[in-house]
Amino acid sequence: MNILLRLVKIQTILILTLALSSCFSWGGGEEPVDDTPRYYVLDAERIGIAEQFARNRVLLINPVKVVPHFRDKTLVFRIGENEYKMMTPHQFVSSPEAMFTNQLKRWLQKSGLFSQVVTDDSIEADYVLDSAVTALYGERRAAFSPQAVLEMQFFMSKANQPENIVFQTGLRVDVDIDSATPGKVVSGWKQGLNELLTTLEQDFSGYFSKLDDR
Repeated sequence: MNILLRLVKIQTILILTLALSSCFSWGGGEEPVDDTPRYYVLDAERIGIAEQFARNRVLLINPVKVVPHFRDKTLVFRIGENEYKMMTPHQFVSSPEAMFTNQLKRWLQKSGLFSQVVTDDSIEADYVLDSAVTALYGERRAAFSPQAVLEMQFFMSKANQPENIVFQTGLRVDVDIDSATPGKVVSGWKQGLNELLTTLEQDFSGYFSKLDDR
């Protein structure tokens, strides 16, 4: 009788444990993510093209650098204070370095702030822009609301004086999203990239306006 009662108690504990496991997500409150292979493109949409363009002001954009832990095509989510997770099999179509370089070039060549924006270093330029992506992840920690995080650094120098930085800025955007899923995070990054490049263009405009007033 005692043995039978003990077995019943063990079975009851196992049933309760399984029931609780189905109600709660172990591992930091993470939501399940679709494991179907999906591929994403991060593009910025600048509305319109400037009516006037600067004269004799060519900008060379060096390839955008991405810090090593975000350099892979696979999307990255932050799940702990010092813990990140590769969201396999969710990937960008191209490398983040190539993607950001292309988006930066497309945006700035429409701004009118430069007569030409190039990525070919064989073309004679007046200014050189170096950039780096220092944060590119989806916020998925249990104690934080879902966000798409993007941070970039920019350094511009004169082509004939590369050691002399004439303009520099660091920009970060934390875009709130409905849920920490790959599709939502990429949409948040897209919104954040638009905000970031809009601010960069405004900063550049202010810088060159001061030069033109001299």
